[in-house]
Amino acid sequence: MSQASPRHPSLPRPIQGAIKLERSNQLLEEARKLVPGVTQTMMKKPDHFAPGAFPVFLTRGDGALVEDADGQQYIDYIGALGANLLGHNHPAVAETIRKHLAEGIIHSLPTPVEVSSVRALVDIIPGAEMARFFKTGADATSAAVRLARHITGRESIVTVGYNGWHDHFMYDTPGIPAAVAKLTTRLPLFTPPDEPALLAHINAHGAQLACVLLAIPYNRTITREFLQQVKDTCAANGVLFILDEVVTGFRLALGGAQQFFDIQADFVTLSKGIAAGMPLSAIAGPAKHLSRLSELQVSTTFGGEMLSLAVCEAVLHEYKSTNYIEHIASLGRLLRAGVNSHARATGSSLEVIGYDAVPFFRFSKDIPEHIQKMIPFQAGMARRGVILRRDLNFISAVHTTEQVEHTIAAAGEVLRELAAGASTASAA
Repeated sequence: MSQASPRHPSLPRPIQGAIKLERSNQLLEEARKLVPGVTQTMMKKPDHFAPGAFPVFLTRGDGALVEDADGQQYIDYIGALGANLLGHNHPAVAETIRKHLAEGIIHSLPTPVEVSSVRALVDIIPGAEMARFFKTGADATSAAVRLARHITGRESIVTVGYNGWHDHFMYDTPGIPAAVAKLTTRLPLFTPPDEPALLAHINAHGAQLACVLLAIPYNRTITREFLQQVKDTCAANGVLFILDEVVTGFRLALGGAQQFFDIQADFVTLSKGIAAGMPLSAIAGPAKHLSRLSELQVSTTFGGEMLSLAVCEAVLHEYKSTNYIEHIASLGRLLRAGVNSHARATGSSLEVIGYDAVPFFRFSKDIPEHIQKMIPFQAGMARRGVILRRDLNFISAVHTTEQVEHTIAAAGEVLRELAAGASTASAA
């Protein structure tokens, strides 16, 4: 998986001078008039990158390379916010769509692929015996919350991390009734002291809690022992322990965080890599829990959309038949070591931290300071043919050693450039 073919070059075409944004800016001006928030996904908005020095619209992708509306190429570590685990335009996705397109997209009754894709999924996910499909991660996590409330007969929940945009997750944002906030407690896991606070909350309020829905933090690594404590504390209080594996599924390990940490949740939610970019999500777990979804009004027309399910089955086979987990982890270790070495050499505060497969870039624990320093770094990297998010980034199964080495070299150039600029400003 680490070799680019002659038809698909590994490195982007060099950008001469400043990034060209003429077409991107034209599209941006039009989008501001037509699309609330400019784009469909908040984390893709231009102000999450380096406005004025970073591509705004992408037109195509192949492997780990993408091309923007002005024809410039980049090594992509944004990866559709983690969905493109197999990179762009992978044969397991593209050829499967072509193969099955003539059969239709969605039918009026269930189709065989609804059965075969679930069979493929439960074969991979630890503890899973049944699964139901949806379209977005927020669909799956919302179904998980409703199922937990039904099983336990309780209404309150604890959420950890980002679990989606629906009311019971984003209760403290505009447009949501105040009463909803009373049913959800959002707790962080950003620092070690957050761990005992979570356990204490479960013990103090367990009699009212239906579930703890936990997404693994990425700015630090946590231990299996802590997750086992969470599970045991939940069990002692009759609370369901749900792992939100929308991001970690198929990325930290083939079987997700459950396999990576050797931990068993009551059930899990999945999306992103489940169909390598096609719109699909799922809730999966043991039959004793998942079978009770049939007692609820949890239904979606497009959950049975056939192309996404066929792609899901195909990419799960691809995952099982390759060594992609070790590949992305090894590239993550290489990236972290190389960038951190340049940061130390230039006196930069930049650190690449977190899990191997999902490198987390951090200049400062203070978020405004981090953003202030990250924006010129993102701009400098884009000028050298690399696009990054401000924090969490994603390595795909088709990134190459050559691409990561290019990224490391680019980071060294940018950090030296920023250090020289800071010295000049200080002297002035």
